[in-house]
Amino acid sequence: MAKLKVKQVKKFICDTCHGNGYIRVATGDTSEDFRKNSEVHQCWDCDSEGEFYETVEVPMVPKDPEPEGSLH
Repeated sequence: MAKLKVKQVKKFICDTCHGNGYIRVATGDTSEDFRKNSEVHQCWDCDSEGEFYETVEVPMVPKDPEPEGSLH
């Protein structure tokens, strides 16, 4: 018999770093060149993983829908 999954894991891409795991933060005048006047920092929302994991509970045995209009 096949194993029944109780939990399912879903992945979501981090909105802060867009999946990169790092962020450039402006430190000075960025009108000329953003790379010279910015610092690279690790993403604080996803802990530099680039994605979030969420567990979703799945019922072990799905409910059978009752057929409409049946005699039984």
